[in-house]
Formats: sequence, structure tokens, C-alpha cells
Amino acid sequence: MVKYVFLTQDFYNDYITCTEIEQKNNRPYIMIITTIGNIDFAIPLRSNINHGHVVWTDQGNKCGLDLTKSIVITDKNRYIDNATKPHIRPNEFKELKGKEYVITQKLTQYINLYKKSLTKKHLHNNALLCQYSTLQYFHKELGIN
Repeated sequence: MVKYVFLTQDFYNDYITCTEIEQKNNRPYIMIITTIGNIDFAIPLRSNINHGHVVWTDQGNKCGLDLTKSIVITDKNRYIDNATKPHIRPNEFKELKGKEYVITQKLTQYINLYKKSLTKKHLHNNALLCQYSTLQYFHKELGIN
């Protein structure tokens, strides 16, 4: 299930020191309900994406779901703003419609790549992936020691 949501100020307050998490509380996130370890993820819609860890919604304008900035929703009641409805550009909405499976698969692949990269951080590309990924703040939830 894909749900377009905003995150609450509580979320931003709780993760204020996590520099790789987008601190723009008016940015819509996509809430992905998956069976990936029974963990709920939110993936931001972003523009000017310059890497390949993305589900494109408008590749020509470099817009899409930025998997590198995925976050774990540890408290749906406190972190999801159900009162405010985000506006999604029609072309991006159309691109994402019916793509729940693809989004879940790509997120799963990205999580696996992140975990693998952690084991070989001495390699430059792996170090960069780990440094800029928001998954670094959710090792406990992802079962990473």
C-alpha cells in the first residue's frame, strides 16, 4: 500500500541530530507498508537526484523516490500526520500508481546493498553509500549490529 503523508514535527524533533534526514517538514513522504521485516518505511519524493538509488517519477527532471533517504517509521501515531494531505504533482502520481511491488522490491534491494556495503566500508563507493544513507540511523530496527 502506498500512502502519501507528511511527517510530524515530533519526528523532526526526535531526529534533529541526524544530518542525512531531510529536515523539511513540509516535504511529502511516501509511506510504504511492506513486509520487509514488518518495518514501515517512508521514502521522500525529491528532485535533482544525481544517483541511481531511486524510483524515477520524472527522470528527465531528476525527480523520484530517493531510496538513500528512506527512514523507518518507529511510531506511526506520533510520526505520521494524518490530518494534512500533501499535493503530489499529477505526472509523479501517475508514475507511482500501481507500483507498490516495484517500490518495495527496489527498497529491499537498496537495504541489502546498504547492509553489504557496511561490511566493506574500506571501498570508496561503499563508504559514500553508508555515509549518505539515512539507514545509518536505523540499525537497531534493521537488525544490524
